[in-house]
Amino acid sequence: MAILKLFGAALALSSLAAPAMAQISSEGGTIYIDSERTESLERERKVLLIGNVDIQQGTARLRADTVTIIFSGKAEGGESSGVGSGFGSIETMVAEGNVFYVTPELKAKGDRGVYDAAVDTITMTGHVALMRDRDVAEGQTLKMEVGRRRTTLDGGAGRTRMVIEPDQKTAGN
Repeated sequence: MAILKLFGAALALSSLAAPAMAQISSEGGTIYIDSERTESLERERKVLLIGNVDIQQGTARLRADTVTIIFSGKAEGGESSGVGSGFGSIETMVAEGNVFYVTPELKAKGDRGVYDAAVDTITMTGHVALMRDRDVAEGQTLKMEVGRRRTTLDGGAGRTRMVIEPDQKTAGN
C-alpha cells in the first residue's frame, strides 16, 4: 500500500462517489516528500512529517501543515528502504492543518484528513470543499467509504452546499 492512499479518491461532485486509487496518483511512480522536519518514532511505529508538508506523485499533490503516518508493525510484501518502511503497512494516516489534495481533475481541502486502512475510509473535517471543474461541494465532514463507493457530506451544525455548473453544450438544450 502506498503512503498516500489517504487522498486517493477521485470524486464526481454530481454523485459524490468514486473508487479509490492505491496511491496518491493513479499514475503511480516515485513519491516525493518535502517537509521542514521528519521524525521517525520506531517504538510507536510512527513517522511525523512536520512543517509545510508537500507530497507529490505523478500529477497528484498533498499539502498539509503536518502528516502523521501510523504503521501496523506487520510488513506487507518484501523489504523496502526509507523512513518508516520497516514498520509494516500503513494503519492510519492523519494530515492536519491547511490540508489540500490536488489532481488535474479534482481539488479537495479541509482542516484535517484521516485515512483508516482497517475500514478503508477517508474522513475530511473542518470547512471541507471539493472542486471538480466549476462544480463545488462544501460541508463540515466528508466521509468516503472507499470499498463501498459510498460518500457522505455532512453540514455539521450548518448545511451542505453544492453548486453544479452544467456543460455549456447542454445548458440551453
